[in-house]
Amino acid sequence: MAAQTGIGALERSRSVPVRIRRLGANLASASRPTRLIALAGLASFDLIVVAIFVAPPLWNAPGTMASGSRVAAYAQHDGGRIIASLLLYSLAMGMFLCFAAGLSAWLRDRERPPHALSTIFALGAVALAVLVMAAFVPAYMLSYRAQPATIAGPLADLTFGLLALSGIPTAVCLGAYAALVMRSRCLPTWTALLAAGGALAHVLIAASFVSHGAFLSLESLVVVWVPATFFAWIAAASAALLRADPST
Repeated sequence: MAAQTGIGALERSRSVPVRIRRLGANLASASRPTRLIALAGLASFDLIVVAIFVAPPLWNAPGTMASGSRVAAYAQHDGGRIIASLLLYSLAMGMFLCFAAGLSAWLRDRERPPHALSTIFALGAVALAVLVMAAFVPAYMLSYRAQPATIAGPLADLTFGLLALSGIPTAVCLGAYAALVMRSRCLPTWTALLAAGGALAHVLIAASFVSHGAFLSLESLVVVWVPATFFAWIAAASAALLRADPST
């Protein structure tokens, strides 16, 4: 009887390292999709940074009061850089959609039913990506071939208008992320605060047609630093997700 008890204890002791190894393998496999989601976000951020350096400076672009002929001349003069940067931005938004879809699913697993915030986050991400990608089309048309002044002006206005309007779903997306993370603490709180700041900033950019030449206008630096808050959040959330505890 004692011998059987000893043999049983020995077998159980031998099985402990095996169970530990299996648990480690399960954790590693569970975290692999999370790492891929984070890497998609980092890839989106990297493409955005490259596109910023490829594109001509946004603050040098003709303002909303510029003539159609000036807009057409600007687009043709820097057409190669504009098209290259738009391609990079388009790839970046594609990677962002992958990141947002994965992050939405990851957050959904950590949110209590009915999963309202993670759903709002996902829908906001899709809506902002659609508006941004739609804004690229008239910009492509401006740079693809020479446009008459009567068409160049409206195309430029359409580009800036769609980009400005994308501030609303961006604010919804970032606001939902901030609320969910603050409630669940599944990711660092500072990423939620960054998202909240970005949400407020994008409400401002949505109002950029309010005046000409003032702070809230397309001619001011608001079109530069407001999108920067969104780009910074992508990098921050991706880095935080990359270091997230798989057991949370």
